[in-house]
Amino acid sequence: MANEVAFLERLQRLFALQPRCVLSPATDPSAIDALLVDFPVIIRHEGAWKLFYTAYDGQTWRIAVASSENLVDWQRGEALGTEALASGVAAPWVLRHNDLDEPIAKLRRGMFWMAYVRVDQTNEHWGSLELAFSSDLERWSPFDANPILTPQSGDAWEHAGLSVPCLIERQHLFWLFYLGRNGLPSLGVALSTDFLVWSRDMENPLVQFSPNFLMGRPFFVRQGQQWWLLVSDGQGLRFALSEDLRRWRVLEEVSLTHPDLQKPASPYLFLHDQQLWLFFSAEREGKRHIFCLCEEGA
Repeated sequence: MANEVAFLERLQRLFALQPRCVLSPATDPSAIDALLVDFPVIIRHEGAWKLFYTAYDGQTWRIAVASSENLVDWQRGEALGTEALASGVAAPWVLRHNDLDEPIAKLRRGMFWMAYVRVDQTNEHWGSLELAFSSDLERWSPFDANPILTPQSGDAWEHAGLSVPCLIERQHLFWLFYLGRNGLPSLGVALSTDFLVWSRDMENPLVQFSPNFLMGRPFFVRQGQQWWLLVSDGQGLRFALSEDLRRWRVLEEVSLTHPDLQKPASPYLFLHDQQLWLFFSAEREGKRHIFCLCEEGA
């Protein structure tokens, strides 16, 4: 409990700092991300940093990649070049190591793996869940068994769409967390040993907020003996704890908000040089941007 309180206080101090905007919608109205940037995923690879994010121009959802040497100054990237992944995709997540340290992508079957949404509507990031693989984090190929999860194959609570996957590996199992909706969005999980066959968990849905609702992508990380869930309820960032990834204890009294930003969501937390970094998306002046926070001294 003492470690839990200390870590939570550390997160609260971090969120009290002034966020830095690292990526905004492009000023060029013809750009792929002219309307929105969202769902940040940070990966350390070969001495540099990659920021996978969702770009939206008002008509087409795409996955794009930015690069940085210092986590602060980012060079805007292009959409994934593979034809099958060039459009109609959103909310990427790259399989990584589970602990709270530098986010290093994890190789499985000699490849890096990405989960994402195949969007079935032009104005929302909901649809079916798919996988892609890559040998270098740059050239991605869609998995032959796509889609791996569809709304129609699930239970009633998720029949209206799936979104924002978060893929982790634990005890020789792949755990694919996601939001499903048929009314209020709820958190569910499916498990697999081989990426081919996925079984939804009998405990689904695992987490739901009411009257507020789950928003953005959930984030899971192992800190000591516990798993932490960071997720938005549409008003602020909320936390839950678990020892088995199925039964979650929501910290009801804690919600991180910032007076200058609206609807913070899709957090991505890691340690670099012993300092906590938190990336997230939020609305400012009517548009969604990507921000970061770093513990003082960075």
